[in-house]
Amino acid sequence: MKKWIAQGYGQGEGAAYRPFFHVRDVPSKGRSAIVEGLKTGRVHHYLSDIEYHHHILAEFSTNVVDIREQYALLPWEETQEIARDLEIAHPMYPSTKTPLVMTSDLVLTLKNNGLAVISVKYSTDVEGADGNQERTLEKLRIEQEYWKRRGVPWVLSTEKDICVLRAKNLAILRTAMVSCEIDSVMAHLREFVVIFQKKWEPHKTLSCILLETGETLGLSLDVAFCLFGRAVWLRRLPVDLDVRIDHFVPVNLVWN
Repeated sequence: MKKWIAQGYGQGEGAAYRPFFHVRDVPSKGRSAIVEGLKTGRVHHYLSDIEYHHHILAEFSTNVVDIREQYALLPWEETQEIARDLEIAHPMYPSTKTPLVMTSDLVLTLKNNGLAVISVKYSTDVEGADGNQERTLEKLRIEQEYWKRRGVPWVLSTEKDICVLRAKNLAILRTAMVSCEIDSVMAHLREFVVIFQKKWEPHKTLSCILLETGETLGLSLDVAFCLFGRAVWLRRLPVDLDVRIDHFVPVNLVWN
């Protein structure tokens, strides 16, 4: 672990940041995710769907400029000191007496250069009173105190604290943001948005609107869907993201 610390894992910022843990290093809960960051230009590593959903929402936020996952709480000795002060057993590496390097799930840099830290857990991991949940809460207390000493806002967030449907909708549309093939038709984006809004009617399915818009511009349905995804992510189309986005159901536009 000292070698990882010396090599800068879990430290730094922006494109140069490297998470302390990678997907290959630790067991994941559910599906893990390795994704190309839209804000950072680097690869991000997430160990569960709920971590990935929080990442998606942070990427879509206009107030977030940098996202660092699996951020190491250094110096290593400080969390051990906090654990002693709180009379909590510090986590150890399995089958050893070596103190674990503790990490925070997401450290967000905001537009005002401030920080916000999110510890992401499934609600089942922190609700209830069995031994596993109690132990998880103890470790969270160490993390919370670490950031409190630095005057940095820290929150615990579960799937109950976010709109998971919004995150899933954005994840579906996010493919268009990382697809280089769509770059060649980006010149049509402004016209696409205008025509899409003209073709839109409350009862029309998304597929129907995309077909009509694509036909007007001479674009295939797949390309039209990619432009739709980019338009939403770039906030050119006022789509209600809290309603399921699907080709075969109407799409809601939120008019200001």
